[in-house]
Amino acid sequence: MTRTRVMMLLLASMVLPVLGQEDLAIEHLSARPRLRENGVAYDIKVRFTTSAPAIAHVRYGADSECRKSLPPEPELARNHRFDISGVPFGQQRYVHISAKAESGVKASSDVVAVASPAPFPQGNRGLLRVPLTVTETQGVTRREPVTFGIPLPQGVLGQPQSVRLMDGATPVPTSARALLRWPDRTIKWLLVSSTVEVAANEVKQLELRAEEQAPTPPPSMLTVSEDTVVVDTGAARLELDKATGKGALHVDGKLVSALPESRLTAVDGEVFSGHAERVIIEEDNHQRAVISVSGHHRDSSGKAYFGFLIRYFCHAGHPFVRVDHVLRHDIVEPDYTYGDEMKSFASLDLVFDIPPGPESAAVPLEEGRTATLSEGQRLFQHAEDTYSVDGQPDGQRCPGMVTSGGLAVAVRDFWQQWPKSLGPEKGRLVVGLYPKITPGDRYASRPDEALLYYYLRDGSYTFRSGFEKRHELLMGPEGTDLSRIQARIEAPLLVTAAPSWYTSSGTLFGIASDDPAEFAMYDTMMNDGIDDYFAARKDRHWYGLMNFGDAPGGRAHSWRNIEYDTQHGLLTQYFRTGDRRFFVGAEQAARHNADVDVVHYAAGQTAGPGPGRRVGQAWVHSLGHTGGYYPKEHLDMGLYATGYCTNRGHMWNQGNLEYYLLTGDEQVQRSAMQLADWVCGWNVLGFSYGNARVPGWMGIIAMATYFATYDDYYLNGMRLMYEEVRAKGDEKYGLWIHKLGGGHCRCEEKHDGEAGFMAGVLMTALKYFYLATGDQEVAERIVKIATFQVDHLYEPAEGAFHYTSCPKTGVSPILSLIMANGLGFAANYSGDTRLAEVARTALVNGLVAFQRRGPGNSVLYSLPICSAAMAMHEVSRLPGPPLDKVYEAEVGAALNPARRAVPALVPNPDFEEHTKGWVVRGTLELSRSTEVSHSGKAAAKASGSVKGQNEYFVTRYSCGPPWEITWLEKGKDYRLQLWLRVERLAEGVPGPRPRITMRSRGVSRQNFYTNPYDMSRQGTWQLLQGDFTVPDDYDALYIAVSTVSKVEQTDVLMYMDDVTIIPAGTTARDTYVYPTSAAPDAELSGGLKLTEDENQKGWKTILPTNGPPGVAAFAIETPQADLYRVFARVKAPQAPTELAVSIDGKRAGIFQLGKSVNYAWLELTPDAGHKLQRLSAGRHTVTVAFPRDSGGVIQKICLTNELAGR
Repeated sequence: MTRTRVMMLLLASMVLPVLGQEDLAIEHLSARPRLRENGVAYDIKVRFTTSAPAIAHVRYGADSECRKSLPPEPELARNHRFDISGVPFGQQRYVHISAKAESGVKASSDVVAVASPAPFPQGNRGLLRVPLTVTETQGVTRREPVTFGIPLPQGVLGQPQSVRLMDGATPVPTSARALLRWPDRTIKWLLVSSTVEVAANEVKQLELRAEEQAPTPPPSMLTVSEDTVVVDTGAARLELDKATGKGALHVDGKLVSALPESRLTAVDGEVFSGHAERVIIEEDNHQRAVISVSGHHRDSSGKAYFGFLIRYFCHAGHPFVRVDHVLRHDIVEPDYTYGDEMKSFASLDLVFDIPPGPESAAVPLEEGRTATLSEGQRLFQHAEDTYSVDGQPDGQRCPGMVTSGGLAVAVRDFWQQWPKSLGPEKGRLVVGLYPKITPGDRYASRPDEALLYYYLRDGSYTFRSGFEKRHELLMGPEGTDLSRIQARIEAPLLVTAAPSWYTSSGTLFGIASDDPAEFAMYDTMMNDGIDDYFAARKDRHWYGLMNFGDAPGGRAHSWRNIEYDTQHGLLTQYFRTGDRRFFVGAEQAARHNADVDVVHYAAGQTAGPGPGRRVGQAWVHSLGHTGGYYPKEHLDMGLYATGYCTNRGHMWNQGNLEYYLLTGDEQVQRSAMQLADWVCGWNVLGFSYGNARVPGWMGIIAMATYFATYDDYYLNGMRLMYEEVRAKGDEKYGLWIHKLGGGHCRCEEKHDGEAGFMAGVLMTALKYFYLATGDQEVAERIVKIATFQVDHLYEPAEGAFHYTSCPKTGVSPILSLIMANGLGFAANYSGDTRLAEVARTALVNGLVAFQRRGPGNSVLYSLPICSAAMAMHEVSRLPGPPLDKVYEAEVGAALNPARRAVPALVPNPDFEEHTKGWVVRGTLELSRSTEVSHSGKAAAKASGSVKGQNEYFVTRYSCGPPWEITWLEKGKDYRLQLWLRVERLAEGVPGPRPRITMRSRGVSRQNFYTNPYDMSRQGTWQLLQGDFTVPDDYDALYIAVSTVSKVEQTDVLMYMDDVTIIPAGTTARDTYVYPTSAAPDAELSGGLKLTEDENQKGWKTILPTNGPPGVAAFAIETPQADLYRVFARVKAPQAPTELAVSIDGKRAGIFQLGKSVNYAWLELTPDAGHKLQRLSAGRHTVTVAFPRDSGGVIQKICLTNELAGR
């Protein structure tokens, strides 16, 4: 049906009425004119959704007849996008949309008139004064090109030509271009290219400013003819043939080298040379030119095997050219099945032809040495810490530079991305990016093969379809100071804005500022964490061209694949501090992730778990990153061995987009956009989910991409996902309340609800959605979800949340760091004081746990840091004292030893009250048994089934106080002893053997074992004990009742009781006991009352009424006759005081309380002649007398026969 009504649509996003049958609608239509940066033409971004999957068509034209059309979409979609390109500036266009569902139902829009956009605004250029810093870190004087991205507040700058970089009062030649514009079309991210001069170790201050009158820029360095592209930097001349991609580099009129040839050698020896198919000028300005050459490696018959791309980066005034080589595994067919995608080759070299053909090459080595290589010789870096020269071991870490015949070449991260090689070959210089492996079995059957050598183990290089890999090099004239080349390739100069500029620019979703006081605790942890991260990589050999930039984790034997957005967490800290270390770690993670972890090529093949493969999917933590190297059964890895790229709770691109905006890196941006296109395209076609983190992470990807592009396609993708969130959402609590499964609830009758951190991820996605739309319904949903978490997951006594809404799941304070962003937003939006209190307390306790977990491990894991800075920002906005003051108060209480249930080194040794502080592995169930115990009234019970685990009972760790054991003295000797009773294990499973595992900076280091349980006496209580010495690097430990078997068991039953760590030399006891009586159980008389404690949530405490004296009588059952010490958990907030103590009516001594706002386990000061209390087994009464106007507070009494130090 033809519509004659014309609608004017410039920037509005609309829901249009159905113009076909009632079950197909075109919705969220926008047709935005986007002016090209040259100002002579514009593109129209047509974006819309349909209420059902449909094929859409777009017609357009200079009048309402819309006589032209764009190609239709290739497949059904709900999220649609079309681009009308190259409309001349000043001309109007008309657009008409139609859509047809698979059922044949049709819908169409009105004709939409799109007016030409106005020229870019000038902006308020006088506000542009950006303080910048460049730090020389290698001890070398440098004059070096720099390219860097700078965020700008909205409304400040519209024209990039007016920007100047100032070195003091001296302007530096500068070019700039807009990477991203705000909705008002002023520049949001500006990419600046220039040259910086610094002295060795200098910290140079620069300034970026806008001039009122933009000077006339110099001419382009580029000359483009029909056949060639020439770049003249003034110091070098690069010539390139547009048809073949071949060319040369000249300096001072002399040929330095031909441009490198990408040469691949197949496993059978067949040689495939790089043949260009496309040459693109990617950037052209007077300070930097970027040209890419892409194609395939082909043999003599023209057969293609692996694609490639080479980018050349040329800078004004510089003779060196940066060369990026990207290997592309684009060999893929729709009918591939598992294993077909794995393709191998023997080597891939970059070959530099250097007339007149040198006979040798010089390779700088460590400590100032140089190796001279003759024909047939090479330097081979075959591990990150070992290289050989001409087959003989020669050193550890080659810098990766080589000179020959007037040419110098340097390879970035040479040893980090081993294997690598350098050497001359028949008058040419050969850089082995994937060098021939000699001997061929060098990496076969190595320890850690599945972690480090999986892609090399056959003596060739094997990769899975969809893989890419970038290497960065420099090429230029020999004779240049090699120390400067090495400095540039190893540690390029980094231009950094003042942290306050980043955090106040309005571009970063609101992150905590760089306030050195309020957020010092987090900055200290991150400082330690990044150093630990780098140290762990070095210690554990996390290098290699497939692995560098990532860390193992997620599953046994797998790589994390940047879980959960390492680069985003690190770049957030870089923005807050300007600390180069965080940028370096983020860059390495982003480059790895963009190359290895994302599917770049696919043909819908079903070659592993999940539906047909799609471009943009990301591999979940898999064996060898992508999987495919081993059968499913290998190492019991299952689908993580075969590779799994449709787990939508393990994908992210926010950090990659931030890295792109900071650097202009096209390779990383392309990967980020591929993932976003899959998320907002195929993923939303029939979007559904099983837990909240799916719309959470998918939503973060969609919204991060929207804010990095302002393309409505990604906002519409979020809208389609939100439809399902809204449809499933509980009316009261906002999110989908569902039956918990798997490890989220092990109860026979499953609880309803959600995992807290998953809901936290969703709240962050919804916060971004709200920031984009201002939709109050979205904000109110965040408040509802936060309320659910507080109502159903929060544990006031711990100041943290259960893992899920099942009350039997453990409390994990560190996960509060990802939940507190949404909680803080909800509290600020709603003004709810309860949400505010919980958000603040949970965040602080999360920071305490972050510190105790080992920040290095938390940086690797990334979940705590991916939104911590946003959470700190939200919580710091709440009414009340600054966060650092709250932290100081809370951390004192959190770290207080008196939080332990008894005054012992094991915080819950006897399970008399609960099982807190302990967990069980797998699907075992942990409970408190009152039917079976070794002493006292209760013991811990583990029962049920277990598979793939070699531990039963385990103390909690990576959780902070009071449950993580962090208080032992380094270098001191201790003994672990516990009582175990095994009723049932599977036949042949050996008896459990408890152990102590020492940890340092969040990593398990060293084990100490007790004697094993004797299965010949199964069903009896047995004492298991062993001695150990605390190592110097200890900062935490855990106790595990473990076995050497991981066989599946369906009916395990065992009990544990009386677990003790005692200093060596303590008076020996077979059983150490800690009977207690708490305040609620005491009989009170006189001027005493029972009340809630203000600081320790959930505690009842006894305190005087500031009047007459009073007496508290505590009844305690001692399980055995022995000598006992007497302790009380007490404090005196107002003034010191003394409390008199009697036992069974006989005076025993006093508790001498010093003034303190925090509790302490205080030992009785006995009366003369009564050092210890000899008590019989049975009931005893401990009476505590409070004098008039006493300031003492008492919460619990404990007796113990542990006579440490006596």
